[in-house]
Amino acid sequence: MEYLSSPEGINNIIVGIILVGAINAIFITYSVRRTYGAAKKDREQLKIQQAKIDKLSPKEE
Repeated sequence: MEYLSSPEGINNIIVGIILVGAINAIFITYSVRRTYGAAKKDREQLKIQQAKIDKLSPKEE
């Protein structure tokens, strides 16, 4: 317990907190990019499908 109260122990705790925070930030960034990329890909796929449907059955005016 004395080690954690010493300046070296406090520095190690701070470094540990920074490392955990950095890893967490990387994970969050990866998750957001992956989710956004999947949604963007789905939207593009829907546009292509809609274009094919419109081409096969044009609307009469």
